[in-house]
Amino acid sequence: MNFDVSEKDMTILGVKFDNYEDFKAVWYVAGSAKFESFEPDKKFIETLKKHSQEKRLELANA
Repeated sequence: MNFDVSEKDMTILGVKFDNYEDFKAVWYVAGSAKFESFEPDKKFIETLKKHSQEKRLELANA
């Protein structure tokens, strides 16, 4: 599987991000997972995106 990332459009495997912080965090995790021979798919990216957004909001409200 091709690991399609567009920093300009802030998309990973077609999943669009609203902010650069979440995009970069998910890109790092997905890239690290690929290094371990795991092939991330769109569902994996969406799950990481949701988790990143939730943690960012949790920290902002702490």
